[in-house]
Amino acid sequence: MADRKKITLHRGILGVKYSYMCGAERGNNMKVLIFADSHGYNMAMAFAVDREEPDAVIHLGDHAEDAREIERVFPAMPIYRVRGNNDFDPDVPLNAVVTPGGVRIYITHGHRERVGMLSSGIVPQRAYEEHCALAFFGHTHRMMLERENGVWVCNPGSISLPRGGPASYARLTVENGRATLLELVDEDGSLLRKESL
Repeated sequence: MADRKKITLHRGILGVKYSYMCGAERGNNMKVLIFADSHGYNMAMAFAVDREEPDAVIHLGDHAEDAREIERVFPAMPIYRVRGNNDFDPDVPLNAVVTPGGVRIYITHGHRERVGMLSSGIVPQRAYEEHCALAFFGHTHRMMLERENGVWVCNPGSISLPRGGPASYARLTVENGRATLLELVDEDGSLLRKESL
């Protein structure tokens, strides 16, 4: 950790000071935070990123611009994002396969995959077709974690406008090129659910 570079930024009218330690030396281990449905309220995301010091962030849309703000605050961190039904930037894809730490992950907002309040729609099928054992989606603002046809499917809920539970996000641990742990946590980082993968 001696070679880590500290970035500090003073933020707007709230006067919040963020710092992020870039280049964390975790060996082959990686921590990824997954957010969805922030809808312009990016402060909770920024606080979580600042507190947890992840190696990468995934934003599942609605409001993909919030991910750009996180990218501006934490410029050394990889940020993956997809477009939601309230996003209109054609440069942001509707879905993607990303590989943080070498793990293939299917990401989408889910509105085109027929997700519902208690359903992951066709997200597991799409992930399977893309040779991904992990998939994340948003849209419903409800936390969900299930395994379907060999694919772990997770909705991290909403960090700002949750439905049916607390404000939340997901934390993924990758070790030696394998996803090993998936946690759903509240906006303060307190554990709500944990699954070994």
